[in-house]
Amino acid sequence: MPGSIIRTLRENRGLKQEEVARQMGISQSAYSKIENGQTEVTVKHCKILSRTFGVNVYDFFPDDFEITRHRDEDEDGQAAEADT
Repeated sequence: MPGSIIRTLRENRGLKQEEVARQMGISQSAYSKIENGQTEVTVKHCKILSRTFGVNVYDFFPDDFEITRHRDEDEDGQAAEADT
């Protein structure tokens, strides 16, 4: 589960949830939900977290974790425009 890995990375660096949440531009309670697995982490947030923790984005996921992209999101986790 990415949340538990994210929690371990944060704790190993001596950071508080509030500090990481601020860098991500979200509330501490929203960040807590990511760590507790109640909310999925977005690609955009993974990029911010990888810079914050100095790790590769793929380090947030176990080796057997399957990553899928929602059809309505692009690589940055932003809503993709509809084809016209």
